[in-house]
Amino acid sequence: MLKASETENVIKSIIWEITRECASRGINITDKCAAYVIKLLVLNPEHGFISDRPLARDDVKLLIDVCVQKLSEKYSPSLATIQMQVHFDTNFASRHDIINDNRASIKFQTAPFIKEIIATYAKTKEDLEKLYRKIVVTTVISSGLGNPTHLNILREATAALSSVFPHTELSQFMALSHKDKEQQIIELTQITTGIRLFNRDCQKGGDGIEDLPNLLQKAITATQSSLESQLQILLERVNILTAAVERCLRPPGKPEREELFGIKYKVLEAESKEGPEQGDNVHTEKLHKISTKQIQMVLDGLATARQLEVYLRKLLMEVEKSQQVLAELLDELKLRLTTIHDTVRFRTAIPTIQIYPQFIHLSEIWTSLQDEMVLLSTINNLAWSLQKYLQVLENIDEGVVKQIIGNTEILTDEARLKATTGLKINSTGLKCEVIYPAQVTEFDKIPLQYLGFCVWSLVEGVGALIPGNPNMGVCQWKENYYAMSSPAMAAEFGQDPEKYVMSVLNLMRKKPELINLLQLQEQVAAMRMAGELPIKKPEPISKRDIEIQTELHPIPSHTDPLYRWNEWDLKREAIKLANIRKSKTKSVQTEHSCHKMSTSLQTKPSKNQEVQTIQDRISNIPMPTLDLLMNNGRRE
Repeated sequence: MLKASETENVIKSIIWEITRECASRGINITDKCAAYVIKLLVLNPEHGFISDRPLARDDVKLLIDVCVQKLSEKYSPSLATIQMQVHFDTNFASRHDIINDNRASIKFQTAPFIKEIIATYAKTKEDLEKLYRKIVVTTVISSGLGNPTHLNILREATAALSSVFPHTELSQFMALSHKDKEQQIIELTQITTGIRLFNRDCQKGGDGIEDLPNLLQKAITATQSSLESQLQILLERVNILTAAVERCLRPPGKPEREELFGIKYKVLEAESKEGPEQGDNVHTEKLHKISTKQIQMVLDGLATARQLEVYLRKLLMEVEKSQQVLAELLDELKLRLTTIHDTVRFRTAIPTIQIYPQFIHLSEIWTSLQDEMVLLSTINNLAWSLQKYLQVLENIDEGVVKQIIGNTEILTDEARLKATTGLKINSTGLKCEVIYPAQVTEFDKIPLQYLGFCVWSLVEGVGALIPGNPNMGVCQWKENYYAMSSPAMAAEFGQDPEKYVMSVLNLMRKKPELINLLQLQEQVAAMRMAGELPIKKPEPISKRDIEIQTELHPIPSHTDPLYRWNEWDLKREAIKLANIRKSKTKSVQTEHSCHKMSTSLQTKPSKNQEVQTIQDRISNIPMPTLDLLMNNGRRE
């Protein structure tokens, strides 16, 4: 069993199991999506993963089954909302991050060229000429102004570079350190880029340089028009679903009914005022065909549409920001070109300290324009990819939606605000404070909880997203501000604000796709860590003492001591066995261990054997005699 704080490896194993099981069912998901689903589903108290108790084998299996079941849902708006959130968070970043990533990518692509230039040691004239051409190509690639393989572009870049860095300075360049070489290449790139842009403005060059300001203006206009068109189509669907969900809500002040959201109560009451009893019976039979699952599809579909609306509006804000930045950049570009024209007019020699910084600034402005083009491309790609998550709304039965709406007028968010204009929340007897527009100077900047959706509708409708009207007053409770759809809803909320706030947090744990939509990540995480959420305790089980006689151990139990349920244990065992195969086993006995363990040694008994060697013999030599001496004397 592993504790929750030590489950990193187990979570990786769970993610792998989830992706493998989904792949076997023909569902392709990413690891990020699986991890996000795990993070959301563990919040549901019905699954028992809220506490930090150790994760047992059954808990892991349950978590895998729950996640696979959620990811395997077909035509589920709830799952589409979760997948949309993962996709947007993965592919969308701030302007600063997108620009930095793009510039880092360009730097990475040009790094091999700069490294080759720095490492080159030219000795001959041909080597110096090759080195110079490499510097020219690097400046063109780094600036993004045309293709260096085109002859006219290469000639223009060579002319611009030779005006600030002639061939005669290559020897000085070779003597620089690696860091100074890299810095000089960057400066030469910016200066030559500024010179080429200035020549283009003078109509004396500019081959391969696109009309980026004009292209950006057209691209921003087209992107903004496309996003507004997508948003308009989406809002039509949102208005229909909102009308259906609002029709399902019980009226404030009336008791709840057994049917979900009082759907049968509301529609039957409306039909009974319009037709005879026979017509009522017909409508009653039709209403029985509306299942809880169908109504839940409408609720979840509205959440999906609202989430897509939030993302489209965020992309529109980025486009508007790009439009403002473009206007500022165009003013800077025009001013800088005018300044350069005034500097070089009627002058044959200009100090480098006076003109080079202007060319560098002109290059930086053009680089910022290129960054805006990258931002627009990212926004367009993301907006196009988000459209696939809207297809799930086509699975909602339009007949059910029309039957729920009936003859009710379909209102837009603006029309709904106008319909409640003039109404005012009565603060008498409420436990919360009511803030009216006349009391605050910057009333529109008050941060409303739940994106301005009515908290009463959210709780009573089990996730119903009905926009509130802050113009009738805003309820303040514990430094948070809540908008309401009607004064009657505000009156019920004001009787027990704590109950509704806690009910919303409990609802988020059962409908986790709303956490990101309503921006409640911090609140849910804080309440989960503090353990302050009021969870319904199970009813006490009545117990009694009884006696029963059973056979003692009818089935013999067997526990395999080598059984491993975790695949990481099996991998660890496999690694251990693989290492043992490459090792040798040796045993050594020391002085201290000789008395601690018994050892046995087998020897062969000794044998008595004789060995025969060479015998010692004596050799006799003749003794010296007188005759022998005499004979020797004669010889002498």
